[in-house]
This record gives sequence, structure tokens and C-alpha cells, in this order.
Amino acid sequence: MARDPLAAQVRETIRSHAMLAGGERVVVAVSGGPDSTALLSVLAALRDELRLELHAAHLNHGLRPEAPLDAAAAAGMAASFGCPYHEAAEDVAAAAARGRRSIEDAGREARYRFLAGVAGAVQAAVIATGHTRDDQAETVLMRLLRGSGPRGLAGIPPVRPHGGLRVIRPLIETPRAEIAAYLARHRLGAREDSSNRDLNALRNRVRLVLLPILEGYNPDVRRALARLADVTRDEADALDALSASEVEAVLHGKGASVQISPGAFARLPVALQRRALREAIRRVRGNGALVAFVHIEEARLGVLGGRAGAVWEAPGGVRIFRRPDAIEVTAVPDRGRESGGGREGYDG
Repeated sequence: MARDPLAAQVRETIRSHAMLAGGERVVVAVSGGPDSTALLSVLAALRDELRLELHAAHLNHGLRPEAPLDAAAAAGMAASFGCPYHEAAEDVAAAAARGRRSIEDAGREARYRFLAGVAGAVQAAVIATGHTRDDQAETVLMRLLRGSGPRGLAGIPPVRPHGGLRVIRPLIETPRAEIAAYLARHRLGAREDSSNRDLNALRNRVRLVLLPILEGYNPDVRRALARLADVTRDEADALDALSASEVEAVLHGKGASVQISPGAFARLPVALQRRALREAIRRVRGNGALVAFVHIEEARLGVLGGRAGAVWEAPGGVRIFRRPDAIEVTAVPDRGRESGGGREGYDG
């Protein structure tokens, strides 16, 4: 199977993005669906070549009556590829209600928390997820509709750090159609998630309604959106690197409070002002992904035009206070996140 075209493509994706050096222990997220089935199958085909130890991990979100069947399919698939299997369940709907978040947001958080827990238990440094090129196109389009900035339009990164671990997406350059063809070639069954047809979810409306319309204007629009993500990510990474010293120069302090020098902040180019605020938020909260572009921009304009004593608050538990001599960014208890606006990651 290692000679299969999909295996060759995944091998090249792993190489070009330096996802694996070889010899790693990898936790593979498996849902029982087509993408994760193909992911585990291909990584198993490359296992000897890359000297990988694979662990399959499945989280039951408790959202659908057929969820136990999905778990059984995931367990059977792991056994067929000779992988240790890990499973847990969580009431995602209850978690979403408690946090006043969307089901999708709460499910994502639960899923990564579970995968990180499995990785810790088996001493793995890498988590692999089955995001595809179609997922990338959908994500970019969703963020475009929400008014995201460059970081949001950079889409799903092929590799990203996650609490001391590394999350990799070996299928991120693979269209969903190629995955379907791969499963057919190797006679691999996969479960279909009925919630993927629910048009109440924005991603499903983008996938099932909007993208087919856009294909009437550009039949290769999914590839174009994925390419936009790649280019934007490269540009944003370059600007981050080139501006790091200038951003650092206006920030003072760490931990629960960071101060920004008002005069030096005002002299920065607009793009670097946004980066300075994002970095200050990352320092106090540990994750800049909680604040969407619109809130960064509101805070930036407020900081520039505000008087001493003015306060701005953003979702994710961040308060920005304008003192006479400094702009203070602090962490405060999060009273619940807004639904909708860029919850898939920092989109500035």
C-alpha cells in the first residue's frame, strides 16, 4: 500500500512541512469517518519507512444516537492496523451550554484536550488529525465571510504547536475526492456523520451550498482558496519574523499583566500595532487565538484615541486599560465567549 498515490502524496506533504523526522510516537485522531480512516491507513502504510509508533484515539462527543457505532468502527479500524486504541466520552452539548459557546467550538476544545491527554499518557510528542484540502478551503471561506485578518485567512496550519506537543495535518494538501478514491481502491469502509448534512452549521452551508455556487465561477475554487491560505501564511510568518524586535520594544512585563508604551505604540505601522496587541494578549492569556480580528482592531483604535481611564474588554478574558503613562493588558475571568466570530483561531 505504501506505493499508493495517496501514500506518496502524504509522504511528500510530511517531508515538505517537516511534520515528522522519523521514529516518533504519534496519536492519530480517528472518528470512524472517511478522512481519519484514510489518515490512519496511510500512516500505517508508511509506518515502517518512517519508524512510527501509532496510537488511535477516539472521542465520543455524545451528540448523536449513532455515536457508539462510530466508536466501534474506530476501534475495529485501529485493531485492523495493529494500533493501540484509546477512547473517551464527553458531553459536549453541556460543555457548550456552560461556556456559552457553539457546539463546534466546545467539541474542538474537548477533542484536543482528549488527544493531548492520550499523548501525555503514552509519551507521544505528535498528534495527527485528518484535515484535508477541502477543510482548508472551507475554513478560509468561512473566515473571509466573518471579516478575518491575515492570520485567519492563513487557514489551518499544516503544523502547529499545542501545549508542548506538535499537531500535524498530513492530508492538508489532499482533496476529499482523492480520499474517497483511496478508500474505494483499498475497500476500506467508513462511517458518514449525519451532522455533516445539517445546514444550521455554517461550515455545512459553506460546503454544501456556497462552494458549489462558487465552482460555477471557478471550477478549481477549492484549490485557489487553499493556495490563498498558503501564501497568506507565508506572508504573515515573514512579517512576524521581520517585526519581532519592533513589537518587543513596546511591550513590558509578563504573566497576568503586560504594559505597552503609548508613544512607541502610536509610531508603529498599523500592522505592527495589531501584532503588538496580539502578542500582549498571548502573554497574559497564553493564547492569542481567543481574540478575533474585529476585537483587536476595536482595541487598537481605542488605545490610539482613548483617554486615561478608558477600558476595553474582549472575549477570551482580556481587559485593556488606558493609564496616563501606559496601556495595560490584563487577564480577567472569561464571562463567556461570543458565538460565531472567528472561534476557530486568531484571525487577525
